[in-house]
Amino acid sequence: MKLEYRDTREFVPVDVDKGLDRLTGEMVKGDAEAPEGYTMLPKCKFCANYEGTDTFDGVCQASQQEPKFMAYGDMTAVTCEMFKAK
Repeated sequence: MKLEYRDTREFVPVDVDKGLDRLTGEMVKGDAEAPEGYTMLPKCKFCANYEGTDTFDGVCQASQQEPKFMAYGDMTAVTCEMFKAK
């Protein structure tokens, strides 16, 4: 799977558009394609429990709440106990 820098653990955001590549120390665009072998950062959009309702938001189907927990695809899920990679 091809990943953008902002979807990897090797990306350190500096602002909304760019950040540092942790491995090379170089400034990179967040939406640029990351090199092969970079680690995917757990995010809702990569979770089997996430159901996107439109471009910007969705619902966590693993949520025990009613109504279901609203989430957005780029939400970081590093500490989510319900995260299940697709």
